Amino acid sequence: MSQANLRARYIRLGAFILGALIISVIFVIAFSAGYWWRPKVLMETYFDESVQGIDVGSPLKYRGVNIGEVSRIGFTYTEYEQDKPPAQRKQYVLVEATLRTRELTGELGTIDSTMVSQLIERGLRVQMAAQGLTGAYYLELDYVDPARNHPLPIQWQPDDLYIPSTRSTVGQIVSGAQSLVRKLERANLDEVMLNLNALMLTLNTTLKALQTDRLGDNTVQLLSELRDTNRSLQGILANPAWREIPTVASTTLKSARRMLENEQLHRPSTASRRRCRPSIAQRAASTVRWWARSANCR
Repeated sequence: MSQANLRARYIRLGAFILGALIISVIFVIAFSAGYWWRPKVLMETYFDESVQGIDVGSPLKYRGVNIGEVSRIGFTYTEYEQDKPPAQRKQYVLVEATLRTRELTGELGTIDSTMVSQLIERGLRVQMAAQGLTGAYYLELDYVDPARNHPLPIQWQPDDLYIPSTRSTVGQIVSGAQSLVRKLERANLDEVMLNLNALMLTLNTTLKALQTDRLGDNTVQLLSELRDTNRSLQGILANPAWREIPTVASTTLKSARRMLENEQLHRPSTASRRRCRPSIAQRAASTVRWWARSANCR
């Protein structure tokens, strides 16, 4: 094979490799163009707590969906309040992040201040959230109760899109624990213990002053009376006459029902009915007297 043919083969091989490389780059650009050309805005927020775990490149998520990333971390007093003495400047931590507005508002293009103000009034806040147990954090955008999560007080106009922050869950727990410790420190525990001791002494004295022996005798007497009453009731209920009450009452009711039925069948005159009524009452009274006499005899 001549040198000319060998050189031509190398040229064709190099051109093929170069063309494949160019085509691969074009495919990568074409498929990632949507991501790179999405409209983004620069957002900033301020924290009045430690941002340990947040670094440049940390994700910015909206309810778990990645919509940006942290681009810069610093302090507000290096950007704002330059006209004040260092001791009078706010010691807030400044966090800047790139934000893709479409995932947040559902619309293409930049987001205006009016729309942001409406979202903030509804409770949109930035919060630090933990990524598992690794100690790393990310920024989470979500809606909270605006009445309980007020924005940090600021006296300057932010340069970029500003979304207020709220305390992280860990920060809220630490703040609550510190508040409890401060309350315990303000409480006079020695005075509380003295009052409790005085209460126990008073209670002990009161119990000793009670006539426990007399209370015990009265209790025994009451139980004895209750037992006697119970025996009396059992003796009354054991009388056979009480057991015959249902039978006698049933017989009396049947007799009265037969009398009424006979009266309705014969339908006597008004005068006759008037004469019969005393006889019916007399029969009922005689039945009751007979039952009383039989019960006394037994």
